[in-house]
Amino acid sequence: MTNIVNPNQLVDSASDFHKINSRENAIDIKNVTVSFNGSKGTFTAVKDISLEVKKGEIVALIGHSGCGKSTLMNTISGMVTPSSGEVIANGNIVKGPGPDRGIVFQNYSLLPWMSVYKNIYEAVDSVLKDKTSAEKHAVVDHYIQMVNLTPHKDKLPGQLSGGMKQRVAIARAFAINPSILLLDEPFGALDALTKGSMHIELLKLWNLDNRNKTIVMVTHDIEEAIFLADKVVVMNNGPAATIKKIVDIKLPRPRNKKDITHDPEYISVHDELLSLLFDKFSIED
Repeated sequence: MTNIVNPNQLVDSASDFHKINSRENAIDIKNVTVSFNGSKGTFTAVKDISLEVKKGEIVALIGHSGCGKSTLMNTISGMVTPSSGEVIANGNIVKGPGPDRGIVFQNYSLLPWMSVYKNIYEAVDSVLKDKTSAEKHAVVDHYIQMVNLTPHKDKLPGQLSGGMKQRVAIARAFAINPSILLLDEPFGALDALTKGSMHIELLKLWNLDNRNKTIVMVTHDIEEAIFLADKVVVMNNGPAATIKKIVDIKLPRPRNKKDITHDPEYISVHDELLSLLFDKFSIED
C-alpha cells in the first residue's frame, strides 16, 4: 500500500543546532575563484570564496540568476575546476567527480529508455561494486519503496509526472550512498503541492541516514531554503560573485511547514533573507 505524504507532516526527530556546528567539516571551500576564457575575454563567475560545511548539515545557496550558485556547487562536485583556491571534500582535495558526491539536477537526468528500476540499478551497479547482485537489488527495492514508487518501478520516465521523475532521481542519488548530496534547483519546476511532498521525501531519506549525509542545494525559493536548511548562504550578484552573508536557521527540527511560518524566528529569518536579496529593488518615494 502506497503511503500518502502530507507536506506538513513531521518526519524527522529533534535536532540540536549546536551539536551540528561541533561536527567536523564535510566540505572546505578555500579562497576559490572560478574564471572562464571566452571570445570576449575572461569572465570571473565567483571570486575568493571560502565556506565550511559541517558533516550532516543541509546548506542552501541562494541569490539572483548569474550569481555563481551552480558554479560554486559544481566545484564541489568536481565538474568545475577552480582557477585558484581549492575545494576539500571528506578530507580530500577535489580533482574531479567521485562516488562520494552525488548530484541531482532540475532536469532529472534519467535514461529515457530504461525503467524506473533500471535507472536506479545502473547507478547502484556501477558504484557499489563490492556488493553482490542480490544486495544491489535489495538496495534498489529499498529506495524505490522509500519514495513510494514501487507500483511504478517498471514504467519508463516518459510515463511519469515531473514529481515522480524527481523522486526517481533522488532515490538514485541516495541509493549509491554518497556522503555528500548536491541538489541543483531540483524542485524548481514543480508545482507547490508536489514541491512540498518532495521536501518531505528528501528529509525522510536524510533522516534514514541518521543525518550523516551532507546536503548542499541551490534554490531561488526562500521558503524552501528556510524549511530545509541549517544555514543559508546568500550570494552577491555576479560577475566575480562573493558571499554576501551566511544566515543560520535555528528553527528546531522537526519542522512543520504550516506551523513554522508563525514562528518569530522564521519571520525574522524570512525578512532578513528578503532584505538581503531584494533591497536594491525597493521602490522609493
